[in-house]
Amino acid sequence: MTVNHLFLIDPLASLNLALDSSLRMMFALEQLGHQIWVCEPRHLYWSTPQVAAAAKAQKLSFKGDAQKPHVDREEAHNLDYFDAVHMRKDPPYDLDYITTTWMLDTAGAKAKVYNKPEALRTYNEKLLIFKFPQFAKPALFSSNVDDIVNFIKTTAKGDGIIKPLHLFGGRGVQRVTIKTPDEEKKARQLLAAETFEGKTAKLVQGFDSSIFSGEVRAFTAFGEPIAWCLKKPAAGEYLANTRAGATLHKYDPSKEEHERVAKFAAILNDLGMPFVGFDIIGGFVSEVNITSPRLLQAPGDTEYYYVKMAKLVDQDLAKN
Repeated sequence: MTVNHLFLIDPLASLNLALDSSLRMMFALEQLGHQIWVCEPRHLYWSTPQVAAAAKAQKLSFKGDAQKPHVDREEAHNLDYFDAVHMRKDPPYDLDYITTTWMLDTAGAKAKVYNKPEALRTYNEKLLIFKFPQFAKPALFSSNVDDIVNFIKTTAKGDGIIKPLHLFGGRGVQRVTIKTPDEEKKARQLLAAETFEGKTAKLVQGFDSSIFSGEVRAFTAFGEPIAWCLKKPAAGEYLANTRAGATLHKYDPSKEEHERVAKFAAILNDLGMPFVGFDIIGGFVSEVNITSPRLLQAPGDTEYYYVKMAKLVDQDLAKN
């Protein structure tokens, strides 16, 4: 039987063909004989009296090269035409993103959606650590400037990080130090602006200086750790994102790190999130990427990881 996959992605022309993990997942699935279709969220529509929403999708083929996708044709299909739907649209996590998950809810019993739309709505990438504090260091989510200042001064020992909820790739992340009265004054001014005078909450974490040695990315599929790498920030920087100049290096996790990630991943898999990217600083999870987690690779790594992921997807679909 032909297995059809629909990938919801950002515009094909905007993807980094050399690094994009969605394309490499598609390529590995095609090598198993599966059919690959893609569309953007804007290409979804829902028309009565159809029970399922539909997609104006493009059929892709790679002809043996993961960096050269070819559009074979365009067709409209109800979502329940597909065996698997992969939500791979990058944030911002806004109302348009949530609207897309409502559309994906209509896919029905035949199509498996990775990750589940309900899970994407229920669990925020930045706030998941609050539900599972055993895997993370202390954090605060608040719009109250006094509470944020107190957290940074006490729990964070005067050195903190603030993050917005809806962005990705290090966008909006700022380091805030409060070790002198002058720094506290400046911090209060910054936090008042960032919270829109106490109307918008921010995630606050302690700054961990081990970030200068690198942030670990662990990628898991169906509760199983698949790949690890170390993202080293550019010299003098603290953002370990490739868009901010971070470089990728091979990484061998400690036994404790592997066990912590495996336990966390197994829990999230049971909650409908088989594909997860964990960001780890100082041995603890700082963020949980579930919207469109990238499988990052250090230079010299092979396509083994994507082949393994494709086989796991194939096995999961065979359970239907």
